[in-house]
Amino acid sequence: MCLALAVVTLVSPAYAEELWDFHLRGVDEGLAAGALPPPGFYFINNFYFVPNFIGYGSAVSQSLPRGEGQSFTSLGGYVDVPVLLWVPSTCKFLGANYAAAIAQPFDYTNLRIKNAGPNIDGSTLNSFNGGAQWGAYNTILVPYILSWQLPCDFRIKNAFSVGFNDSTTSPANRVIYTTVSGNTAAMRQQPDGGIYAESGNGYYTFTPQIGISWLHAGWNVSAEMFYTVATKDTTTNYQSADEFAADYTVSYTCGKWTFGVGAAQEVQTGNDSFDNGDGTGYHSQPNTRTMNYSMGPLIGYNFGPCSLMFIYNFPLKTENDVGGEWCNLRLVIPLGKLGL
Repeated sequence: MCLALAVVTLVSPAYAEELWDFHLRGVDEGLAAGALPPPGFYFINNFYFVPNFIGYGSAVSQSLPRGEGQSFTSLGGYVDVPVLLWVPSTCKFLGANYAAAIAQPFDYTNLRIKNAGPNIDGSTLNSFNGGAQWGAYNTILVPYILSWQLPCDFRIKNAFSVGFNDSTTSPANRVIYTTVSGNTAAMRQQPDGGIYAESGNGYYTFTPQIGISWLHAGWNVSAEMFYTVATKDTTTNYQSADEFAADYTVSYTCGKWTFGVGAAQEVQTGNDSFDNGDGTGYHSQPNTRTMNYSMGPLIGYNFGPCSLMFIYNFPLKTENDVGGEWCNLRLVIPLGKLGL
């Protein structure tokens, strides 16, 4: 039952896209990707902590707020992802168990930018500016999750999620200023004068998902794959390219304890595109294709009925993205069948 506490498609941060990655990397590591828990309502909360993401590649400096002569230095953050999962006891489709879910992530970001020259606020070489803020990410609705039990202890799952354009802030909130020398600066500040990493994206996303698991004698070998298509950001005229993401798990449960290793990958299928308003339409932007790989240990404990799992990942390879260590603490609380 502990192995079967699988959840849904969740999203949130990173960067060759206009701002954040569509899928919060590695958030489903440790789950049985192809399975659903027993019927009932479940509350899942991911406490996802990023002590210091470092930018790699030219695309990062285009994606985050920056000033003339500035380069992106680091981004520390915390993402809280509460999820409600519903698994009815009386609903099946094509022989599969049915479920649905909704998630509303929140994020805290602390952006630090190292200056490489004079800026409009008077700061000079090697000085820092930036800002910290809380905000709501795009709401994620998963209208269906279907899970089939196959021979030889295999499970397979199909799901579809929609990310809404309803975040607290997005790149559409940025304001362009002018330098004291009369040159137009690339600095994109918020109206209050601060320089922030916005809390969400300014567009909708659509993500089909497939998960497969082998669950045998305490072993969980799982892969969960996501393919996300984003709509154009009609305010900034930016089109983020499609993205493939996957979370992987190999774990073993002995009594109440679970030990294992997880891994994650995110790869865009092409470069992003941009319409500069000259009437020629959208054009591919060089060096904006994200690539990110990470891996690390995981450990879980089942308190009965609640369970906790801690996941840590270190970066393996990063291109045109932000890369660094991250960790996630996942809490799962069954809320009962509530009349089902």
